[in-house]
Order: sequence, then C-alpha cells, then structure tokens
Amino acid sequence: MITIFQIYSIYFKRLGRLLGFAVLTLWLTFGGFVPAADAHAELVRAAPEAGDQSAESPASVELVFNERLDPGGMKLSVLDEKLRAVTEDKPERIEQGKGMRLPLPKLGEGHYTVSYSVISADGHPVFGAYVFTVGNPAPLPGASKLDPHEQVGHSANHGSSVTQTAYRAYGARILYYMALLITSGLVMWSVLNRNASPLVREVREYWLGIAGKCTLLATLAYVVLSMTDLLQEDLYRDGLRILMDTTIGRLYVAEVLLAIAATLLVSLGDAARLFWAAMFLFIEAWSGHAAVYTPKAYTIGLDFVHLAAASLWVGGLVLLLAVWRKERPEAGRFALVFSRWALYSFLVLWVTGALSVLAFLPSLDYLLYTSWGTWLLIKIGVSILVAVAALIIRGRLRKGSLPQGALLKVDAGFMTVIVFIVGIFTYQTPLPANEPLHYHEMGTDLHYTLRISPNAPGDNSFTVKVWLPESAGQPKRVALRLLPLKRDDVGYIEVPLKPYQDQEIDAFPGYGKFTYQAQGPFLPFAGKWKAQVRVTDAHDNETVKEMQFRIY
Repeated sequence: MITIFQIYSIYFKRLGRLLGFAVLTLWLTFGGFVPAADAHAELVRAAPEAGDQSAESPASVELVFNERLDPGGMKLSVLDEKLRAVTEDKPERIEQGKGMRLPLPKLGEGHYTVSYSVISADGHPVFGAYVFTVGNPAPLPGASKLDPHEQVGHSANHGSSVTQTAYRAYGARILYYMALLITSGLVMWSVLNRNASPLVREVREYWLGIAGKCTLLATLAYVVLSMTDLLQEDLYRDGLRILMDTTIGRLYVAEVLLAIAATLLVSLGDAARLFWAAMFLFIEAWSGHAAVYTPKAYTIGLDFVHLAAASLWVGGLVLLLAVWRKERPEAGRFALVFSRWALYSFLVLWVTGALSVLAFLPSLDYLLYTSWGTWLLIKIGVSILVAVAALIIRGRLRKGSLPQGALLKVDAGFMTVIVFIVGIFTYQTPLPANEPLHYHEMGTDLHYTLRISPNAPGDNSFTVKVWLPESAGQPKRVALRLLPLKRDDVGYIEVPLKPYQDQEIDAFPGYGKFTYQAQGPFLPFAGKWKAQVRVTDAHDNETVKEMQFRIY
C-alpha cells in the first residue's frame, strides 16, 4: 500500500527533474550556443588617436569597437577649446556596424576633444573622451599674459597689491582717459559738425586748446607712473631697455609724442586733426588687453571702434555743457544734433563692448571671478542710467524745450563715473590667474598626491603619487581620469600615466610609495573639472579618490 509520504516523494523527485531539465535548457540556449556577452564594448581603434598631434587637419574622426553597436545609441562630437562643436553633422556607421565616422571641416591650430557615447551589444552604455592636437597651438591667454611686468621680462607684479603707487597709477590713468576722450571727441566734432554756428565753433576751439594741454600733462603723468611701476633696479639702463626694446615701451613713446602734438591741434586742419585722433585711439587700443587675444586685428579693431564711439559721446557732451553755459538757445540747437549722434555712439559702445567681452572671456561666468568683471558690471549699470537720462533729454528736445541744466549735469556726472571705472578696470586683468595644483590627501588605506602644472588649458604635466600599506604590495593599476563638470556631453579623459623614479623625500612609515607622470593636452579647455584617481591593489581591491578644481 502506497502511503501519502511516498506519493509526495515521487512527486517532488519528478518536479526536481523537470526544473533541472529547464535550467539545463536555458543554459544551453543562452550560454552554450550564443557567444558570451559578459563584457562591454571596448574601443579598439581611433583615428586620430588619443594624444595625436598632426600638422594638417584630419578629414574625419573614426572610432571602431570590438562588437556591433546599437545604431540608435551612437553619439560622437568634436569640441574646440571653447567647448563649441566643430560640426553639427551626425556620425555614420562603418565596419559592419562596429564603428562610426564623423566628417570634419578644416580645423585650425588647437586642441580638440573627441567625446563619444555608444550602447554595446549587451545593452550597456559606453562613453569616453580623448584629445588630439592640430598644429602647434599657442597657449590660451591667461592672467600672466595680460600683466605688463611679464611683457617687459619681470617676474613680479609690483602693481598687483593696492598700494600708494597703485592708487597713483589709477588716478593718472583716469585723468589720462578723460583727457584723451575729450580731446579726441572735440576733434571728431570739428569734422562732423562743420556747419556749426560761430558760437559753437568758438567754444569748441577754446576747449580744444585747453584739452590738448591737459592731454600732454595727463599722458606724461600716466607714462611716468607706469614706467616707475615697471622699472626695477637700474633706472637708466632698465628704463631705456623698456622704452626701446619692448612693445609697451614703444607705445608709451608714441603716446608721449602724440600728446605733445595735441597742444598744436588748434592750428591744424581737419584732416591732420582726424589723423591725430585716429592714431592716438589706435595706439591706446593696441596697448590694452585687446592686443593679447587673437585674432589681433579683430580685438584691437573692436577696442578702437569702442574708444572712438566713447570719444564722440564724451567730447560732444563736454561741448554741449560748455555751449549751454555760454548761451542756452544755441545749446538747445546743438543738443538736437548731439542727441542723435549720442544715440548712435551708445549703440556702437554696447555692441563693441559685448563682442569684446565675448572675445576676452571663455564664458560670461568669468564676470563673477575677478574685480575686472565687477567693475564692468558696475559700468554697465551706470551706462543704463546714462541711456535713461539721454532719453529724457531727447524727449524734452523733441517737444521744443531747452535741455535742463540739472539733467545735463547728471549726464556729465554719469560720464565722469564711467571714465573713472574705465581707468580702474583697464588696469586690471579680465582673467583670473591659474596656479599649479598641488593636492594631497591622507587616508588609512591610501595616501595620494596629485600635481598639475601649470594647471591651465592646453598642455600640462601631471604627477600622481600613491602610498599603500606595505602589506598591500605593488598596485596593479593606477589611473587618472579627468571629467569636465556641467558638461554632460563630454566623458572622462584618460591620462596615460607612466611610472617614474621619484627623488623627493616624502616617505610614510609602513607605506610603499609609487609614482607616475604624464605630459599632454588632457585639460583642453577652461572650466571646473573633477580629477579621479583609481588605484587597484595586488588583491584586486579598487580605491577611487575624487577632487574638484577649476582652471581659467
């Protein structure tokens, strides 16, 4: 007689065989007959390769992986040093679906970042980035390049601290700008408004004579104080070298010669006057920050037009105030002419100013990083107030009313404030200074040091030091990866570290030291970055350390 227990025993045995058969079938189906897909897609070939430097622009970027890719998940882009995509084209499939190609336009000299993202056959996303170089690109402008001390061969910036000398330099520069803009503006109005009334011509010539003398005095004070700041020990030899052998020195000489000629403007014809104004404004544009950036013709040209528009407005406003003090009805008639040209000047000032800022700064965020940006934002705010005052004055003029003295004085006050700000912020640098990175972190199972020098966009040297407990042995792998933050379209850039013998005395008792170095353009653009140091010890235990830093 079969008991209940025996029935259940037979049932579970049969159920076990069925489950075993099902498991075997699944294994044969998905493990025995289908190639294993337990590894993600790996990049096996890239052209150009990571770290490549070529004289000519590559025709395309090609990436090939070890397995077929999901065509809907392929992304490939090439970014320039300002994080702009060099082409909007989409990548095409190559190598039977295992690779992709992105045609490129002709690239100029520079460092370019290739960023890719694919979906492998096992459904996992694979992404990364690397850098290649075209030509021999010059380093991007930095704060040091904008420092006149560096330009004349001095290592120290004597004017960086707010000292009594710096205050005198600011004051001289403000007076210099005021005199230059007023004198150049009066010259422009002598050519622009040839049909002016005898009274306006008389007032203009009188103030042009005074402005020319003030320009000479202000320029001499500005150049002498600037040279004093640049000089080191030997007054005669160092001063002569700066004036004769450096660009900034030769520009100072030209400014003094033109300032002397400014005292003769009242005796010159219109063509000679206009030539004087054009030369002085051009030299001032050339001696500023615009000369550091490329293309120089563009940035210096923008600065020249900006200064010319500012001169037209400042000189016209001074002339209007002078005529208003002499005769009110004549001032009203001149104000109608001035208000129209002032509007044109302001439009040109806003456009050229905005374009210059975009040329100087990698992004508008940089306005918040320096005092240069702070002063510029204040200048923009005051300029808006000037525009409001100008609209009120022009509205009264269109109604047939004379300009109010109070409004003219307010407008002149705003003008003075703007010139004051210009005298300050043109003495400062729009870019923050980059400093070499030296980061060290202690830990129980790992100490590490990361050094990056000069820690600026472009070519850098990288040093990674790792200290592991002696019981852990030599690490199997030490990797350094760099990731630009706030850029979802760019993956980690792998830095190819190589071991080297370190002679520095920085041992820790009970720890072994392992050192690695690399050189290359693995920080191709400015911004905030995350550095990731990955250490795999002899027992395959991986430790990941991260830190953030910014380069300008």
